[in-house]
Amino acid sequence: MDKYKTVIKELGADENVCDEILNYCENKFNVKDYTPQPIEDEPFIYTWRNIISEIHDGNINEVMNDRLPHGDEDIKLKFPEKVTMEIYNSIAGNIPVIYARDEEDFYEIVKKLIYKGKPAPNLEKTGASFAYGQTNRFIILSNKPYSNIPASELGLDEDQWKSFSVIIRREHECTHYFTKRFLGSSQNNLHDELIADFTGIMCATGEFKADWFLKGMGIDLYPKKQKIGRFPVYTSEVSPKAAEILKKIIIKVANNIESWSKEESVRSMSKNERILFLCANSLLDFYLMQ
Repeated sequence: MDKYKTVIKELGADENVCDEILNYCENKFNVKDYTPQPIEDEPFIYTWRNIISEIHDGNINEVMNDRLPHGDEDIKLKFPEKVTMEIYNSIAGNIPVIYARDEEDFYEIVKKLIYKGKPAPNLEKTGASFAYGQTNRFIILSNKPYSNIPASELGLDEDQWKSFSVIIRREHECTHYFTKRFLGSSQNNLHDELIADFTGIMCATGEFKADWFLKGMGIDLYPKKQKIGRFPVYTSEVSPKAAEILKKIIIKVANNIESWSKEESVRSMSKNERILFLCANSLLDFYLMQ
């Protein structure tokens, strides 16, 4: 604990802000009790397999309205041929995934299946949605640019970036599912987001790109002020001073994790092993990583 306090105070924190950051960076994942084992399907998977088996000849809109709770108003897809479903074999077990490749259809599906037709806050900023109920769980994905990052900023063409974005979002959501289901925690925290983005970017490209993560957070040009980015979402409950110091911490952490991910021993790890390592250590542990 003393070594963490020393580091935080060197970054400009007083005693109160130091305690705030220590609390924020406390590791919430229960890795020590996790035992790898075959993952059985949850009961809702059987229902979803039947739903998917009923989809043929462009009738997906009809099947969704007949088989999925959607509020008082029917789902109305503009491009049903651009909507597909699958049971995806994720790190957390099988999970239904709905892919909506048209932006308006994505909004329509989320609004009806997640919010049952009621107002959906900040929907235009959303690229993925995870329904995590007691008896039913599924993911809805768009192919919008991940974190609203333009393809040109990454040196990619639009189609390649959309393809990567779908994979990043899917693996990101499945990583949150894994930590919630098996490690007892999934929060709006920079630690959670780093792990989920790490997994998504690795699965999409074969390597972790700290710059992509930091662009998504809107702090890749720090200390220059940036208007767009997810960082404020995950630090809304800390003081402005603590948030400023957390920017410095997460920037160094992301770059340390990129260096770590390039080590030969890490490249030979399974996805599961990498995630467990990232969950077993705190942000401050990664800040101090040599």
